[in-house]
Amino acid sequence: MLKKLIVIGITVTMGIAAGIPDPALAQDKGLLDRDPLRYSDEVKGMKPVPDRPQPLVEWGQGYLKEGAYCCEFELPTGVVVSPNLLTYGVLRTGLQAIDNGADSSSVQWVNTFDFFGNLKLTGTERILIGISPLTAKAGSKTKYIFKPTDEFDNELTPRVSAFFFEGELSEMLPKLDWEGRKALDWEIAFGRQPVMIHDGLLIQDTMDSVSITRSTVPLPGTQFARIGGLFAWDGVNRSNNIEDKEAHLYGLFSAMDVGHHTFDFDMAYVDSVKAQGDQFNIALGATQRIILFDTHFDTTFRVAGSHATDNDTTIADDGVVLFSSIAWAPKTTDPWDNIAYLNLFWAFDTYTSVSRTSMGPLGLTGLLFAGNGLGAFSPISNQADDSFGGSLGYQIFFSPALRRNLILEIGGRKDNSPDGFNALGIGAKISQAIGKHVFVSLDLFGVHQEGTRDTLYGLRSELNFIF
Repeated sequence: MLKKLIVIGITVTMGIAAGIPDPALAQDKGLLDRDPLRYSDEVKGMKPVPDRPQPLVEWGQGYLKEGAYCCEFELPTGVVVSPNLLTYGVLRTGLQAIDNGADSSSVQWVNTFDFFGNLKLTGTERILIGISPLTAKAGSKTKYIFKPTDEFDNELTPRVSAFFFEGELSEMLPKLDWEGRKALDWEIAFGRQPVMIHDGLLIQDTMDSVSITRSTVPLPGTQFARIGGLFAWDGVNRSNNIEDKEAHLYGLFSAMDVGHHTFDFDMAYVDSVKAQGDQFNIALGATQRIILFDTHFDTTFRVAGSHATDNDTTIADDGVVLFSSIAWAPKTTDPWDNIAYLNLFWAFDTYTSVSRTSMGPLGLTGLLFAGNGLGAFSPISNQADDSFGGSLGYQIFFSPALRRNLILEIGGRKDNSPDGFNALGIGAKISQAIGKHVFVSLDLFGVHQEGTRDTLYGLRSELNFIF
């Protein structure tokens, strides 16, 4: 059954993505000249670089600094290094409150702090280190719990959350190809690095890993093609968001531009002990812009399948999920270009991600299905097991002077899993920038739940200090 669903899903997705024409373009080639998204032919010359916030530490060449290069020196490999050290960070704090209609209400004041040092060596090589002292390795954050208990959860720890190097072989070893004619454009990254594959449907995690990518594969019929491999040996969190210390992850990821489409084809395998379960995942995606009724629609269609190669476990199971995203800017919203979106999903059996650090794979469905990085919950379940649903939303961008936007959304989930229940909710999120270093947001939501559960409601607030 699983194989049939995977074949059907891939066939349908490919057919939809590749078979939809651009009727407006076909009927009127002059439409290209009137396309508001087309680059203008008008020569406007150089514009001054706008002021930017001053980071805590900036040493060396300078980031987006005007003028001649400085601090240059040549390594024995032939690469010319012009180092730039930049430090920055984000302090996030906010009140998270929810009454899920079944258990006692929860009210928490949650805090995170992420500090980064970015040492840029050249235009393609860098070393980045990140420290998250208020977040435990398992993901628990420092917080004060008001309800259902009255306690302080202290997760203060000197934890290195990211530490990796990335660079390009042809730039690191220019003597191998002074004329730039050889196929040496291989990107290499190793260390504790964040990995997101297929918008998080396959992988959304930070792992100790090494990756190698060829970004200019000469495939006939493509404008661009990329293929890469990844091996992770530590920090692999399974679909339950808990680290599997016995797991090794292998991945093969590719993307190509064909015509007006970008196709993604990804595979990943996680090898673990029998009690945890081995798992193989495969995913196919297509992204394109479609013009209908003189309106531009940005569309993405994805299908992903998971297969427990040995035996089904709580974290490795068989399943398929279909996902589509459609977004457009209604013409009546000019000049601020508000955005409307429709995201839909359909999950068969129990789809499980290969590796993820928090929540479920359907968080990309919308505001009601996603977490905010502080509160460890979503108003509607984002697990991909025997269900279908989606969200319809509208994002309003106010005038640039106000630096404010508002998201209004309605979403629902029809859940056919054994322990599942249907849900239909509404949500809103308002975000406001204050100065150059402060950002504040507030989520409000209410969800009607079937059965004996009462209506779920709550709020999520967030205050960001960016420096």
